[in-house]
Amino acid sequence: MIKTYKKGDTIFIQGIRTWKELVSLVKRAEKAGYKYVGYHNIESIGDVAVFEWRDSSRSLHL
Repeated sequence: MIKTYKKGDTIFIQGIRTWKELVSLVKRAEKAGYKYVGYHNIESIGDVAVFEWRDSSRSLHL
């Protein structure tokens, strides 16, 4: 069962069982404006995939 947690501009998704599920979530997140940061162990939640909101204002000035 996939659970989603949000803290500010960061989303944590727990319960991913396969690489196929992870790839699907990464693609959906990219379409929604998020970037995949990595898979981390957050002490209060456990193992989660981490996504952050893309700051479009920064990318325009690079």
